[in-house]
Amino acid sequence: MSFNSSSPPDWLMPEGVSKTQWEYISNQYVAANYDSSLKDNPAFQQDLCFLEKHFTKAGIILDLGCGTGRVTDFLTKKSHKVLGVDLSGPMLLQASNKEINGSHLFLRSNMIDLSFLCPNAIDYSSCLFSSFGMLLDEQHRIAMLNEIHRVLKPGGRFILHVHNLWSAAQGFQGYKWLALDFSRRLRRSKHFGNRLLPIHQGICGLTLHLFTWQEIASLLKQTNFKIVETLSLGDPSWVAGESPSLVKKVLAHGFLISCRKI
Repeated sequence: MSFNSSSPPDWLMPEGVSKTQWEYISNQYVAANYDSSLKDNPAFQQDLCFLEKHFTKAGIILDLGCGTGRVTDFLTKKSHKVLGVDLSGPMLLQASNKEINGSHLFLRSNMIDLSFLCPNAIDYSSCLFSSFGMLLDEQHRIAMLNEIHRVLKPGGRFILHVHNLWSAAQGFQGYKWLALDFSRRLRRSKHFGNRLLPIHQGICGLTLHLFTWQEIASLLKQTNFKIVETLSLGDPSWVAGESPSLVKKVLAHGFLISCRKI
């Protein structure tokens, strides 16, 4: 099976997806090499341990931005039933070709539209690595959080990973970008926090939203989630807590956040 990586016309583009993002998620080479290119990333082990800690009883899990099925494979081994959702056809093809023995289903869909699910249907949900940061407009981030809140059962847990804005504070270009981003915030630009990434596997122009702790905490509160525990990523000696210290808010590469539907 092959997938056309050329962008559809603007009026057919999925909501919240840029042309560069479409090129990325439709690229078969990226999907085929995704697991091997990131296998040594320490965050991959940390997030699995965090999931296991908070998804305590066997239940139905919505794995958003499931990619090649890394999290789905792990969770089915813990007796969960997993629905993996991603917009990338090549990624889902890679996931479907894996030998995942537990109860699971992969579905191609936009993360900000979960209308195929009934309210209060899911026990747990996760959205890890860069998936949430690929939503570059705040309205789409809020729409996605509202959809997750709608489909979760009362008290259901949601685990989210975001990249920390201050992780950009490296080298001249990093500090230059932070200064420009500060000016965008002063001008109330809707594109604040969106950082152009280096060329990734031959794709130029990918952009990722970076979050301050205050920003993501405010978004979760606005969409009726209560933060239960946060693991700041960066120093292996750091332990999880409800809210990171000031040092962690500045030095962390990102945050793993467990929150509860209220």
